Amino acid sequence: MSTWIELFYDLIFVAAILIFSAAVSHIHPSSDGTWIVLVFAASWWVWFTTTVCANRFHMSDFPHRLLLLFQMLVIVLMAIEARVSVTGDSTYLALEYGLLLLTIAVMYFRASRRPGADQSYAGHMATLNSVIGAVFVAAAFLPETPRLIVCGAALALLVVPSIWLLRQMQEFSEADERHIVERMGAFTLIVCGESFVEIALTVSGAVITRVDVFSLVFEFVLVFAIFTSYFEDIPAAGLDQRRFGWWAMLHLVAQICIAATAVSASKLIGLSISHRLPDAEILRLTIPLAVFYVSLAGIGACTRRRPIGPLAVFRLATAAVVAWVGVAAWWIPWIHMEEALWVCIDWKSFVPSIRITSDSGEWISMRCASPASPLRPGLKGSSWTVRRPFRQSSITRTGLPAASSAFSMTPGQRSANPSRRRVPGMRPQDSESE
Repeated sequence: MSTWIELFYDLIFVAAILIFSAAVSHIHPSSDGTWIVLVFAASWWVWFTTTVCANRFHMSDFPHRLLLLFQMLVIVLMAIEARVSVTGDSTYLALEYGLLLLTIAVMYFRASRRPGADQSYAGHMATLNSVIGAVFVAAAFLPETPRLIVCGAALALLVVPSIWLLRQMQEFSEADERHIVERMGAFTLIVCGESFVEIALTVSGAVITRVDVFSLVFEFVLVFAIFTSYFEDIPAAGLDQRRFGWWAMLHLVAQICIAATAVSASKLIGLSISHRLPDAEILRLTIPLAVFYVSLAGIGACTRRRPIGPLAVFRLATAAVVAWVGVAAWWIPWIHMEEALWVCIDWKSFVPSIRITSDSGEWISMRCASPASPLRPGLKGSSWTVRRPFRQSSITRTGLPAASSAFSMTPGQRSANPSRRRVPGMRPQDSESE
């Protein structure tokens, strides 16, 4: 099980992920969000290597806790600096990441001094992290473009050998395997929880409308579907250590996609009912969701569960359907929020409502709606009144009129010309003003 110090350590990533998601939501242009994603991936790597160290060597003494506390401080500073560095100054970001790698090097150096089967692995990791950490610190004093090139190359030289070294570790004990699976599940749960926080904070900062409420419901249902897809299978499926590196990196992809889906869903807040869905937001919502299910299929292939095929096919089919829906919604230019949420917002359109009142006779009012043609988004219709012997019947079809005018007219109602529009053979109600 996760120790209390590990859970405390995870709390700082709750704050960091919230800062990252807020930065992506408000950054302009949106393409700069890629930089925030890269910084998040780099901070995730710090969490992963620290977690592996604790898993293999079970360190929780006071010096180790001091190193964790220092990491927590630097991670928050790095998350704050990530948004600032988009403008072109990554000096402090490189320096902070170098310090994080040096703390990891100290952790593995302390572990290498303990006798055990993984002593050699700890020594290699200590050397690798100390060298790459020093490169990042030195890169902070370079101009911007050379700094980015050096840091990108250094990060690749850190990740690839580290994944290769994972294969040299001794076999997990049953307790260690359960621990590492639980730790990765806990981080996934943190990202899912941040999705709720992101959408809730966005809603709280705007005037609540029907679209906001349904967007909130949509996000909650979506995150619950993601939660169920992952936790109903992956934690119980275990881990195939031969594929430990792939298992970890696919988790990173899945967690980035969960956060990206939440950020994209929050963009629906504030759109009016007749606002056209932005093409970019359609793709930003559906593509990460499709990639999530692809990565989930890959994670399943790295577990002990057999057979792999049936569930993997189902997840890949789900990804294909989500991608198809996204491309179709992006391709059709006339989809508005009203159509995107038509099932939720206009569910009453399927059920006629009857209201009976008494006013010199019986009035029957029926409300119904008809879909628009593909070239005219929304609902269309008109209003008219029909008089029957001994009974008055008012049948109203609600929605936008077929004409370009934004106002519909009932029989006998004055129009802008000002003339009357009447149903042939009918006369206006006596109660209407002339």
